[in-house]
Order: sequence, then structure tokens, then C-alpha cells
Amino acid sequence: MDKYSIQLIPPRGGDVKQIRVEGSRLKLALFCVAAFVIINLAALGLNIYFGVAWYRKSDLVRSNARLSRRLDFAEARAESLENIVGYVVELTNQVRDMADLPSIRPEDLAYGIGGPQLDYDPNEPLIVSKAGDIDRKLDSLLLATRRETEALADVYEHFENKRKLFVHTPTIWPMHGYVSSGFGKRLDPFTGVWKMHEGIDICARKGTPVRATADGRVRFAGWYHGYGKTIRIDHIYYETRYAHLDDIKVTPGQRVKRGDIIGTCGNSGYTTGVHLHYEVRISGKPVDPKKYLYPEVVVD
Repeated sequence: MDKYSIQLIPPRGGDVKQIRVEGSRLKLALFCVAAFVIINLAALGLNIYFGVAWYRKSDLVRSNARLSRRLDFAEARAESLENIVGYVVELTNQVRDMADLPSIRPEDLAYGIGGPQLDYDPNEPLIVSKAGDIDRKLDSLLLATRRETEALADVYEHFENKRKLFVHTPTIWPMHGYVSSGFGKRLDPFTGVWKMHEGIDICARKGTPVRATADGRVRFAGWYHGYGKTIRIDHIYYETRYAHLDDIKVTPGQRVKRGDIIGTCGNSGYTTGVHLHYEVRISGKPVDPKKYLYPEVVVD
């Protein structure tokens, strides 16, 4: 059997010691040392692996905790938004009722806020499920706000049309004074024959300012047959006429606002004295101007 000698030499001289070891025992010893090193290295590797995995898991747990808190906050804000949308829905219905608009059908308001997840997966993480619920709620709220925006746009359009109608409707007296002749049939002061008087005559001193009774565009400004100096204003839905003026202060095509001075009182044309002849017409047909005059309302 092979034997191996191991010599131990002291560093500063002295007797050399020699140890004889059988080959099989040496190999066994080397094998044990190698196995010990390998086992320790494996243990060290496993410790490192599981340590990193634990750290990653801990970091993921912390991240999930932070994300969960943020989702809770987002869910609370979504619920607040849901309450606001509910208030807007109620307010919209009230405004539509004030505007005499038809009520919104209940099915139009059923935008499905909330509700469980239909495709629920029991293996899905809770945090993912919560995020999905919030996402669906926000989608529902988005649809609801779009619907309410359309409803409010209808209300705005309604009131805008009302405003447009109001500003273009004659409502004020065109001049300070008193009515000397009303609307309807009367004896013509020149011929003595009964004739339709298509407006009213308002008496005042010569030069008294005459004002537009509504917003509009000047259609005509000049001499007009027996009316003398005359102004005709187109108000889209109406037309007003101001005759027997002393002075004209507007030109054809000019836009005017209710209360703007457009001329002065006079006695041009066929008249028996100083006054303003004022007419209101709808689709070319004369109507009683007094129906379009607020009592004693004249813009100064």
C-alpha cells in the first residue's frame, strides 16, 4: 500500500518532523476537506439567495402596502366625486325644470356607478381587484359627467335662445312723452276718412331723443313717403319703425342696442305737429306697440 510522507520544517531550524500517512487515508482526508468547503460554499450561496429573496419580498410587501394606501385614498376620492356627480345630476334636473325642458329619463341617468367585478378571479391579488373596482367606478363617473355635460349644454342653449329672443324683443318706450293717438282705426287728420293707424303717436318736444327699443340692425334710415325721416330696425323676430323724425343718427346696416339714441323727435312728413310715430311689426304685419312697452320704462 502506498504511503506518503509529510515533513514539518520549523521556520528557525531545529529537528525536522516527518509524518507518514497511508495513501487511502490521505485521499479520504482531502475528500473530507473538499466536501466541507463545498458544503459551506453551498450553504453560503443558499443564505445569500434566500436573503435576497426575503429582502425582495419585504420590499414588495412595503411597496404593496404603500400602493394599498394610495388605492384607499383614490377610492375615497372616487366616492367624493360620485357624490359631486350626484349633486350635479340633481341640480341639472332642477335647472331643466326651471327652463321647462323635458326631464331626463331615469334610464339615461343609470350610468352604473359601483358594482362587483363580473369576471372575478379568486386567485387574483386583492390589491389588483381593488384597482379594477376603482377603475370601473371612474369609467362610470366619466360617462356620467359626459351625460350631464350634454344635459347642461341643452339648458345653456335654451337660455341663450331665450336671452337672444329677449334682447331682440321691443320692451321699452322709444321716447319720453304721452300717447296722443293709439293703434287701430281712426279718422285720418288730413282726409277725414276712417283709416288704419298702424302704430302709436307719442308727443314730446322737438329734439327729444328717440331710442331703439331692442337690439337689432338698421334696415332703413332716410326719407320714407308720408312718414318723413324714418328709421326701420330689424330685430330678427320683429321690426320697429320710427317716423316723423327731426334728425337721424344711424345709418343702414348699423347694429344698435336697446336704449341707443337713433334720432330725435320732429314733424317731418305728413304731420299736424311734433311727435313720434312708432310701429312694431311681426312678419311685416303691424301689431299694437303698447303690448311691447313696459309701463313707464324709458332708458335715460
